[in-house]
Amino acid sequence: MMSQVNAKATSAAEATESLNDLTVVAARAPWLVANGLDTLDRLFEPSTGECLGKPGLNTWRERIRLTIQHDGDEQKLYLKRYRDPPAAARRELRRTGTGTRSLAALEWTRMRQLAQDGIACVEPVAFGEELVGGRERRSAILAKAVPGRSLESCAGDWTHTDRDRIRSVGRQVATIVAKLHGQGYIHRDLYLSHLFYDPSPDTADPVRLIDLQRILRNPRLIGRWVVKDLASLNYSVPAHLYSTADRLRWLKWYLDASKLDRSMKRLIHRIVGKTRRIARHDRRRLARFNPAGADAS
Repeated sequence: MMSQVNAKATSAAEATESLNDLTVVAARAPWLVANGLDTLDRLFEPSTGECLGKPGLNTWRERIRLTIQHDGDEQKLYLKRYRDPPAAARRELRRTGTGTRSLAALEWTRMRQLAQDGIACVEPVAFGEELVGGRERRSAILAKAVPGRSLESCAGDWTHTDRDRIRSVGRQVATIVAKLHGQGYIHRDLYLSHLFYDPSPDTADPVRLIDLQRILRNPRLIGRWVVKDLASLNYSVPAHLYSTADRLRWLKWYLDASKLDRSMKRLIHRIVGKTRRIARHDRRRLARFNPAGADAS
């Protein structure tokens, strides 16, 4: 049975409520009640959803996909669960300066902050946390599935015949990344896999950001980290789809500049250098997980 729900006034785009030991977006509470997802224990049940494990994902965190029903409609959700995060993860949490006490609370906070600042991103549904002596024992966050597909997936299908669409999407990506950095945020994991594209003609936000847990907001460090963000994005864009000329045009869109000046050329030099370092790191990482494939190559 649903417990007494206490509405809380917030300055964010959507009001939240307490639902048992969860904090939920008020409009989504009926979804959780109808599907028995209304406590932290229920979110941590082993039978909940489909586990989406992948190589390199730490054992203390899980990603899970769920499909729920409400009033005859189907809704896809994604659940992240954390158990006893290690010291390194707790230090990262403190570095964010958000005052949040769990990894789920951090991502919940970032989703709501970005939405409030007009940056299209994944939409939160609920989160819960269990603390022991102020230290995170476990936490979980539930979010709506982002419509469309990752740009990484789209890029695997697109060819030169999709030039107009590729250019249009590139401009939209430049806009959202410029807005992100302009508000003082750094993504720190800005690859095509973390940008989703929805080609539906009636969508207000064709491109959205996902995986926000590593975001920092520190305007004093923005210059250093912007290069990392832009290099990560540059590295993840296939060379056969985006030429050097395309990348320079994209950077002008991002900077809202009509031509390259000396400072922009210095920025390009730093992005290229960082892109090469990311590529080397990625090759070493792939070799660790697939030494036979690395030897074969």
